[in-house]
Amino acid sequence: MTQGRRRTRLTALTASLALVGAGTVGAVAATSAAAATGCTVDYRVTNEWAGGFQADVTVTNLGDPVPSWELGWTTAAGQSVAQAWNADVTQSGTSATASGVSWNADLGTDANASFGFIGTWSGSNPVPTDFALAGVPCTGDVGGPDPTPDPTDEPTPDPTDDPTDEPTPPASELYVDVTNQSYEAWDAASGADKDLLAKIAHTPQAYWVGNWNDATTEREAVAGYTGRAVADGTTPVLAVYAIPGRDCGNHSGGGVEQSEYAHWIDEVAAGIQGDPYIVLEPDALAQLGDCDGQGDRVGYLRYATEQLTAAGGRVYIDAGHSGWLSPSEAADRLNQVGFEHAVGFALNTSNYNTTASERAYGEQISALTGGARFVIDTSRNGNGSNGEWCNPRGRALGERPAVVTEPGGLDALLWVKLPGESDGTCNGGPAAGAWWQEIALEMAGNASW
Repeated sequence: MTQGRRRTRLTALTASLALVGAGTVGAVAATSAAAATGCTVDYRVTNEWAGGFQADVTVTNLGDPVPSWELGWTTAAGQSVAQAWNADVTQSGTSATASGVSWNADLGTDANASFGFIGTWSGSNPVPTDFALAGVPCTGDVGGPDPTPDPTDEPTPDPTDDPTDEPTPPASELYVDVTNQSYEAWDAASGADKDLLAKIAHTPQAYWVGNWNDATTEREAVAGYTGRAVADGTTPVLAVYAIPGRDCGNHSGGGVEQSEYAHWIDEVAAGIQGDPYIVLEPDALAQLGDCDGQGDRVGYLRYATEQLTAAGGRVYIDAGHSGWLSPSEAADRLNQVGFEHAVGFALNTSNYNTTASERAYGEQISALTGGARFVIDTSRNGNGSNGEWCNPRGRALGERPAVVTEPGGLDALLWVKLPGESDGTCNGGPAAGAWWQEIALEMAGNASW
């Protein structure tokens, strides 16, 4: 029976709720609400920690079309919304309201819209039980979890499953982030500039984790980014970048303290939603031993691969590029970290070498690392390299990101570096990571597509 034929009979709200203790990461089952002429709501707490949580919400309209939808609900005392995506969420006291944004504002009959948010809580963190769409309640009774679950309900393990198998490559498309600097620049532009910037803004790019050293802030940021991707039905890409002694104090110097790195990684892992591609610590292995303050860098990378993989990530350890280390040296350093947890390695992050040269280089390394898979950053390699690494002119956007899984080890072409963001204060550029519209337009204009 289709949903449309059932909807006139949907009059009760049912819930299956498995509460997660404070400070424990886990999933909370959905609450479903329904009214014959109103709506259904699927509200899921997908991550919870001491004082904070992430929720994903899907509202389905069962009545007449609703332009510019608004969904209201009552929060518990001590609950508040901190940030949201795919909806504008406001709160006054215990009354919260989510409203559609430009791409999902109109909600037709039997249509649905999804959004997510990061919230805070104190005392307790119950699931809301009253929702209303455009003033029409989604009403009913609330059920709870079975206090004595039947162990026979658990799925029977498949004896052929090997828990050591590497994750299956995500089949979904890669996520396009509408909150990064390229999207903001495209949104503000007009005319020919807008057309050029669309090449960057509308292309999937990585989210760099390492903008803040505060672990809690990083966790919330990762939860927000990966949560938006999950709600969008696409696969996120993360670049984890906070290794002690990062960039040996150069343009992108920084990183967390040696004593804090494991905790920082734990918090990043706690924020992960879905199954993201993860490029782990650009330049870290290529710069191994080049400066003081690195601590047990190989040990840090081993720990990070284990924790990020356990959280659902598909981890690729950065190994520099074809103009840096010989294949044998790159393979030796990668083998020191090992591939017990990591899927493979990443090449050309933030660099300009051609895809062909990096593929050939990667295949040599793969053969020396037991067949490890690899990904290539193609974000700025459309014209290849002119020998400069810091804001070289005359470069071009490279091939669009794609999951390829080719023989020889290549898994994906990714945009890890965000085109238009400066490499640092060199060749006339602003600080590392700052938006530089001039060079963004140059690369987009030089692209072959």
